[in-house]
Amino acid sequence: MISWIKGEIISSWLQNQKLFLLINCQGLGYEIQILNNVETEFNEKDIILWIEHIKREDSELLFGFGKKEERDFFRDLLKVRGIGPQIGMSLLNKYSINAVKTSLVKQNKDLISSVPG
Repeated sequence: MISWIKGEIISSWLQNQKLFLLINCQGLGYEIQILNNVETEFNEKDIILWIEHIKREDSELLFGFGKKEERDFFRDLLKVRGIGPQIGMSLLNKYSINAVKTSLVKQNKDLISSVPG
């Protein structure tokens, strides 16, 4: 299980409104989907990301976060029925953690349904 990664940013790209980084970590290239604000937090080529590593039958996905608290909240979001990784990333790209928490506590479905998926 990959928990965090430190490495050099090789490239970044946007694919279907998802932002990815390619990170070189000791000669291995890791393709990681990140929140839109992560890349702007790091001005240098080196980066440290907290990772959520999701294994599926047909794929392995890496989601990167600049802060451990974001990664931990993302893990909690995935425990909510109906919220998968892409909806979780969309929510965190669009809203603050506190806004999402408040919406879940109040069972406000408008916030969750405002993101694609």
